[in-house]
Amino acid sequence: MKKIYNFLYALPLLIALFAACSDKEPNNVETPTAKLVAVSGIEKAYSIKQNAHLKLKPVLNFSEGTKQTTTYEWIIDNNKVSTADTLDYECTTLGKHTGTLKVIAEDQTAKFADFTFYVYSGYDQGLLLFTEGKDGAMLAYKSLDVQEAPAVRNVFAESNPTLSLGKTPLALCWTGECITNPNNIDDTGGLEVIVSTDSPQRIYALNASTMSVLSKIDYDGTVANFAPNHAFVPFGMQNRLWGTEGGSVYFTGNGRDFLMTPERRFVVGKRRHQLPAGAKIADLSCSLITNPMDMLRVYFDTASKHLIYIGGIRGMVEGKVSCPVTPMALLACDGSYAEANADNRYEPKHTLLVGSRNGNGVTVYRFAPTANKAEESLLGEIDATGHILPTSAVGVNPVRPLLYYADHAGNIYVMNYEGKSFSSIPYVSLGQQYNVKAIVFNPYNPNRMYVAAEDSKAEPTACASIFIVDVSNKSVAKVLYKEDRVGGKIHRLIYKGNGKENREATHE
Repeated sequence: MKKIYNFLYALPLLIALFAACSDKEPNNVETPTAKLVAVSGIEKAYSIKQNAHLKLKPVLNFSEGTKQTTTYEWIIDNNKVSTADTLDYECTTLGKHTGTLKVIAEDQTAKFADFTFYVYSGYDQGLLLFTEGKDGAMLAYKSLDVQEAPAVRNVFAESNPTLSLGKTPLALCWTGECITNPNNIDDTGGLEVIVSTDSPQRIYALNASTMSVLSKIDYDGTVANFAPNHAFVPFGMQNRLWGTEGGSVYFTGNGRDFLMTPERRFVVGKRRHQLPAGAKIADLSCSLITNPMDMLRVYFDTASKHLIYIGGIRGMVEGKVSCPVTPMALLACDGSYAEANADNRYEPKHTLLVGSRNGNGVTVYRFAPTANKAEESLLGEIDATGHILPTSAVGVNPVRPLLYYADHAGNIYVMNYEGKSFSSIPYVSLGQQYNVKAIVFNPYNPNRMYVAAEDSKAEPTACASIFIVDVSNKSVAKVLYKEDRVGGKIHRLIYKGNGKENREATHE
């Protein structure tokens, strides 16, 4: 009886305690303190122009709960330069610099992010990549002087903040690409980069060292349907071979070519240097120096299916060999390096035409061109079906009889066009997600190949990647450098030199 009485006496207390616990709102449960887990948003490396500001804003990652307050320490070259949450650092000293961000939470948890940045003064020897990004055409620059330095991903916008390109990339060329007398390169009045875009149509001449716009170019010629789809500088331009006024750049588009003078005027050119009536050339070209001496522009006529050779000395001659293909590439090849009295310049002698047949087969033609006293000669016609795809990117070694071609799974193969043989295994593999779009060389360095590819795992507006590949070994190549997210959909990759290639040549 006493036990029952004690229970009844304690029952109201138990009920009150239960009610108090039940009435407590879930929101009143004490929230745990969030832990600082990581710091993100900081790239491993940056390239930035001298006197520009490096601006970095980190992202802090916390666990669930109430975030702690944090403090920041930005350390550059072992010196604390800022305690702000965002870095704004003026880069005055050229060269390579190291940095560290230290973030400290209230509980003294510390997280670090290391980075490197390269301060440069100008754009010397490097690659230019023309792509279509989120906001239209983008021009990226990758230095070759400091190989580990990351690319400047929108060098046009950085150097010309008040100007804009059109949406669609078209032409891109460096006016030093076919200099006849490299030791007197200043005769050209300065090296330039030419870019053109569509939607809207815009053409700019850029200072090749600063990438700043020298002039906006407007077409003032008499030929209708001007289209700046492709631009190039043939051998002989430096010597006024293509016109008494001196030439600057040739554009091609809508089946025609257009000569622009250094004064940015468009002229027809000499009669013997003009295209034949009825010709409709592809937006491809190459330039040769032949023996007996002549300097040529070479086109493919899609109407006649013949090559057109326009020699500065001999004039225009139509090729005789029919090539029933849709052109994929027109490449100068079989080059050599001249003697000192010709400035040790690079002199390509022959032409490779790579074309597709009916959308599936591929043929590679090799020609010795019509020039001065020589006539066109077909040196080789190779059926590359089953090896080279109609959509393959191709590139040729400047001095070796090697044509490089890619599949769509990151593999690059080699064809020896003299031996008419194809590699049975990949010469180099970049990764299955990469679709190679361009393969180029510095003609004075046959041991380095430069590749642009699109990464299928990346967003289309940031899918462009650049590779630098050592091709000195005949059996297997080696990737020396790789960088992703350099731009958007790839349109064109070129080598941009400094005019000193013949004096700094690395060929063997």
